[in-house]
Amino acid sequence: MTRVLVILASLLFAILFVAVLNLALPADSVAARLLVDKGLETTTLGEQIAVTRPFSVQTFLWLTFFAGLGEVFLRLWVCFRERAELDKNYLPESLDVLLNSKDLVPLYQKVTQGDRTLFLPRLLERIIIQYQTSKSVDRANSMLTAGLDLHMHEIDLRYSFLRFTSWLIPSLGFLGTVIGVAAGLDVAAKQYLENNGEINLAIVTQALGAAFYTTWLALLMAAVLIFLIHIAQEIEEGALNKSGQYCLDHLINKLYEK
Repeated sequence: MTRVLVILASLLFAILFVAVLNLALPADSVAARLLVDKGLETTTLGEQIAVTRPFSVQTFLWLTFFAGLGEVFLRLWVCFRERAELDKNYLPESLDVLLNSKDLVPLYQKVTQGDRTLFLPRLLERIIIQYQTSKSVDRANSMLTAGLDLHMHEIDLRYSFLRFTSWLIPSLGFLGTVIGVAAGLDVAAKQYLENNGEINLAIVTQALGAAFYTTWLALLMAAVLIFLIHIAQEIEEGALNKSGQYCLDHLINKLYEK
């Protein structure tokens, strides 16, 4: 539910952002044509008017980009929650403390009161259950290894939407370029027919030049988004790695039976 709300909020912010750009950027500027496909067009009477296209390819690029930013924000928020779990002192961290089956009972109760959607409480719960049933440190250690592998795969699945978004943005950019080139050629054909074989190269080249704006913008968005994805994934995998080290140092290495 949280993920849906974040994406909806991101899309709403994207719509507001595009609306502000349309209002703020002058129609005769390159930035307006590049960012929101707003520009001047000549009417049949020879007058130039500002034309705004609310459903242009650039609009869909901004919507996709902000949806990706919202997902990155969500992943970073989860990362900080994962790292905060390490400060809750689920286990005694003193080096001279050893743990046996009886000591694990209150620790298990404390762990189950934590947020079980996060890595550390789930890892601790599974390790304690495994040790209580088998009384084997080796099996508890194997449970830690298996849990880390499962959580690493879980992290990879969490980034499937972001990988799709980083692929969709360049695809939309190339699609916008194809549409723009087709529109430019259509302008050239109309001029050829209406002006007895004469073509205004300035108008045609301007239309063709604007066609490549979507690709330029899409590649820039994709580069920023992929950079943020790598940062978020590195932080999240680092949080999992620290959770595994915490379990190893303060639980696995301290287990013993008389």
